[in-house]
Amino acid sequence: MKEMTFEPGRVVISKQGHDKGRLFIVLGQVDDKHVTIVDGDSRKLEKPKKKQTKHLRAKPARCESITDALTQGRQLYNSDIRKALRAFTAGEEPIAACKQKEECAFVQE
Repeated sequence: MKEMTFEPGRVVISKQGHDKGRLFIVLGQVDDKHVTIVDGDSRKLEKPKKKQTKHLRAKPARCESITDALTQGRQLYNSDIRKALRAFTAGEEPIAACKQKEECAFVQE
């Protein structure tokens, strides 16, 4: 099985840390073991998170609009990141897409 790379625009899920289970987009590669990630909400473009690649799980999807903006040097906004992640989660099953307790809580009557 081919191992996925952490190129800019790749959708990843955090495996470790306080952000475990959250979706992010890779913004850039720092070195061979670290990348910077953003989600447009808690981690904005102004202050991306530096994270080890061993603490991330790469998804097969890439956000082409984000990749194109990064390679062409176009202005990128936090709303663009949020829209790309929202479009990605729309294709998944609702239970797999939500990782926060508040989102997955069931109301018992």
